[in-house]
Amino acid sequence: MKIKCEVINDLLPLYVDDVLSKESRELVEEHICECESCKKTLENMSGKVSLPVSPELRMDDTKPIKGLKKFMTKWKRLTAAVIVLAVIAVLFLSGMYASTKLIKIPYDGHNFTVELRDDRYCIVYHGSGSFGYSADGNTNTGEWNVEFYTTLLDKITDPVKPALRSLFNIKDYDYIPLCDRGDMTRLTTRSGKVIWEADEDGIKEFEDKHINNATG
Repeated sequence: MKIKCEVINDLLPLYVDDVLSKESRELVEEHICECESCKKTLENMSGKVSLPVSPELRMDDTKPIKGLKKFMTKWKRLTAAVIVLAVIAVLFLSGMYASTKLIKIPYDGHNFTVELRDDRYCIVYHGSGSFGYSADGNTNTGEWNVEFYTTLLDKITDPVKPALRSLFNIKDYDYIPLCDRGDMTRLTTRSGKVIWEADEDGIKEFEDKHINNATG
C-alpha cells in the first residue's frame, strides 16, 4: 500500500528524533527511497543527509568499516609475528655470540697442571667450569706453548652442567690429552709462564725419540 506524503511528513519529526518503532521507521525509509520531495524535507529537518535509508545501503556503507577492521586485525597479527620473529632472532644471535666469543683463562700457577696418563701428557684444569685450549709444539726442542679459554655460554651454563651430567649420566672429563710421552720437554703459556718442565727421565725420553733417531 502506498503511503501518502502527508502521513510521512507527520512521521519525519519523530524519525529525526529516533523515537519511531522499528516498523514505522522502515516505513518512512522505504518511502523516502522513492520520494525525492520527502527526502528533501528530511534533509532540511535534520540539517544533513540522512543515514542510509535502506537495508541494502546500510550493508554497503558498513563494508569499508568491516574492511578496515579486517585490515587492522591482519596488521596486528603481522606485527605480533614480526615481534616474535625478532625476539627469536635476537636470542639466536645472542646464543651464537655467547657460544663463539672466547674468553681467556689466565694461568695463576695452580689452575692448570700436566699429568702423564696412558703414556700421554694431559692438561688438567683445577678450576671450575669448562675450558678449551690452543697449543703448538716444536719437535726439535720439545717446547710447547698453550693458551686456555672458555666461552660466555660456558660461563653461563656451567652452574647447571653438573646437574645435567648427572641427569643424563654423562662422564665429566677433567683432563685433555695434549701429546704423546716423549714429545714434550717444556710447556709454557703464550705469555711465557712455565706450566710444566720435564725431569731428567723425560728429557732422555725426548732425546731418544727425536734427536737420537734423527741422527742415527
